Amino acid sequence: MRYVNQLDHPYVMYQTNRDHPEDTRRSHGTFAMSGCGLASAVMVADRLLADCGFDIMDAVALAYESGANHAIGTDYDIFAPAFAEKVGLEFKATNDLAEVRSCLRSGGAVVALSTGDREDGHIGLFTHGAHFIAIVSELRDGRVLVLDPSLSEGKYDEEARKDKATVDGKFVYARLEDVRDDFDVDVNLRRGSTETTAFWCFWKKV
Repeated sequence: MRYVNQLDHPYVMYQTNRDHPEDTRRSHGTFAMSGCGLASAVMVADRLLADCGFDIMDAVALAYESGANHAIGTDYDIFAPAFAEKVGLEFKATNDLAEVRSCLRSGGAVVALSTGDREDGHIGLFTHGAHFIAIVSELRDGRVLVLDPSLSEGKYDEEARKDKATVDGKFVYARLEDVRDDFDVDVNLRRGSTETTAFWCFWKKV
């Protein structure tokens, strides 16, 4: 199973926030800075279509072509359908955990959005800001297997995280309910993003 860490690609350009020319992310943005959504897509493509050859440069090109880089990071409401069409997958955006579980149990994979810390005291499980992750399977105990594109040593040792996530090499295990709780639509909209859903489910066409 392919794992892509965005932090390993500081010299791959990925210019985002194109709506704001004064932002350095528009002129000097990199995959390491803003490529979590793209890295997640590459991992989903590999999980579902191992021989499709979709890589990080393909993902960057598709984000530019579709206009998914107009704001900070990647607009998944734009990128997800473009990605699904590009590699030949079905997809659905949802907040329904039953639909997410159904996708995983039928062999699909999911990209999830975390909005991180909140004013109510919630500490983000996967980020303190905003971050996309890939969910590639469900375990028998109900937890899900997460591929975190910004996994780094000690990330999940923080007090608020260590009881919610277990790390084994490149894999992170967490409860799906905790993944869902890491998304808050009001926080996302206040940041200028447009996504109102937490999950984008992908599966093979039949």
